[in-house]
Amino acid sequence: MPFAIIVLVLSIAIGIVLSRKYENRALIIWGLITMLSIAPFFSWIVAILLAVSVGDGFAGVAVMWLMVPILFFIGVGMLGAGVYKKVTGENL
Repeated sequence: MPFAIIVLVLSIAIGIVLSRKYENRALIIWGLITMLSIAPFFSWIVAILLAVSVGDGFAGVAVMWLMVPILFFIGVGMLGAGVYKKVTGENL
């Protein structure tokens, strides 16, 4: 669990640094970070905490099965919005 927390905090820090450096690509950066690191690691942390508190590992798996795709598709939406904004030139 500490590994997941460290990776999650580092990826959020990298996202903050990169989005400040490349302001016009912030949605693309956050979409990729959400899909590749926030979705799996945050879901895993929440699932482990829930499984331990409930005392049932299947509850943790069910929560993870729900959270990973939802967060992943939020990241896909952010990435798509960033690419669309970059292609059409909106808000430049």
